[in-house]
Amino acid sequence: MQIDFIGHGLNKKNKLNVGDQIATSLKSNHFDNFIAFVAFTALSGVNKLLPFLKEAKNKKITFFVGDDNKGTSKQSLEMLLENNIETYIYHQNEEYVTYHPKLFLFEGKTHSRIIIGSTNLTNSGFLSNIEANIQLDYRTETDKQGEKLLNDIKTYFEDIINLTNKNLFKLDKELIEKYDTMGLLYSQLKFGSEVQSNDGENPNEKFVINEFYENEFGNGVEPNNLLSNKKVSLSQNDFDIFPIFLERYKSYKLNVKSTGAVNKNTEEKDLYNWYRRMKDLIREDILPYELASQLKDAGFPFGNAQEAQIRFIWNSNFDKLLEFKKKEQQHLNFTYVPNTKNKLSPYYELGSWCVRQKRRRNNLDTPTWDCNYEEEKMKSINYLWEVPDNFGVISTANDEKWTDRLLELDEYYEDTENTNTIPRQKTNLGKWLNEQITLKLTGSRGKNKRFLHPIREALLGEILKKNNIEWERQKQVERESIIKLIENWKKVEIWDSKPLIEQKNKVKKQKKKSAK
Repeated sequence: MQIDFIGHGLNKKNKLNVGDQIATSLKSNHFDNFIAFVAFTALSGVNKLLPFLKEAKNKKITFFVGDDNKGTSKQSLEMLLENNIETYIYHQNEEYVTYHPKLFLFEGKTHSRIIIGSTNLTNSGFLSNIEANIQLDYRTETDKQGEKLLNDIKTYFEDIINLTNKNLFKLDKELIEKYDTMGLLYSQLKFGSEVQSNDGENPNEKFVINEFYENEFGNGVEPNNLLSNKKVSLSQNDFDIFPIFLERYKSYKLNVKSTGAVNKNTEEKDLYNWYRRMKDLIREDILPYELASQLKDAGFPFGNAQEAQIRFIWNSNFDKLLEFKKKEQQHLNFTYVPNTKNKLSPYYELGSWCVRQKRRRNNLDTPTWDCNYEEEKMKSINYLWEVPDNFGVISTANDEKWTDRLLELDEYYEDTENTNTIPRQKTNLGKWLNEQITLKLTGSRGKNKRFLHPIREALLGEILKKNNIEWERQKQVERESIIKLIENWKKVEIWDSKPLIEQKNKVKKQKKKSAK
């Protein structure tokens, strides 16, 4: 966990600014959920963050704003509404209680951030006022103190977050007009190039619109880049002990934790300290190449440990994909895992994983797709992300139904009685197989003939081939006839090999049996 003080107005040299931190957090890939609880909003404050709010359109963003003390402007609410920013107004109807929080929550799968203090969503709060805020960064689900604090906050605001509070109203055009008529909002009027701010905090403040954009936000500090004030420098001791600890590290990675991250709870405290020391040198970009190259060869996680864990899991699943390729599709010049909802299918987990990778690749899921490492890995086996529809009548839209039939056919051949046969055409499975064979051999009816998709032909053909089934019906009849003839011939050979007396006795038994 890291805690930073964000103050401005008195000490202009302060490196952190709450506006910068909010903007940077909005554009960061570390966070996918943002909730803001603020008493006042001004056009100036919303304008400052608007570019970053627009860029974060794939993230869940929610504002809970107050209307007390005439501190929120009509124009700021209109801007939030115009840009489809989900916003709710806390309006106390019964007893007078001021809604007065200044709290910003950022949640992500690997990092979370909490900013709490005195800053409202106003230009004054961001830049000119004497403000005080605390920023807390922690690793999601691994930092118990950080998780507890976030859970306590969300519990406290539970009825607001869940939209069950009776004093909460969703922002729309009618609500803005209603509250404006009631005198709950103030208007920011333009005079030439100046705007009358009156942001609920500094009623006489004015600022020039053009100058307003000179100090752009978004240069704040990412959570995984937060540095301590401690200076790190390379020493001779780092060189002296490196070979010893490198061998110990290799052993630890091999026998204890294959991701390469040394756990702080390990009994080898000196190894953990060396591991952290290497991390510090890498972070400060002062680790010599000759040492860095040896760490790389040993599989040292140059990123954070959680990223290493994610990469390790990804590689494990990719190895399963390679096994699938070797076992099922080695003869094909592509790789494709059918997706199915049937959890009993041997393809189920791998198919689901491939679907998630496709979503990540299309920026529909997290973590961000690695265009170098992961993309090249999938290219190495020519994985098909899209199945073109122009080849046949069956598209990817009903891929699951088709795959379920394919698995049903596979189960059909698990019964030894069905060996070398095809399902009867009176059954649903038999009709489906006949349709696939027809599409493969002659195509569909009508002027615009469409044929079985090559991928499906390959997948179905693999099952048929393993079970001695021909695509063409006549060839299959001939094959079954030959197999029957061979079976009968073997029976004749067995019969002829038996002694004559045994043959006569068996014939007598059969005659007696038939006489009954």
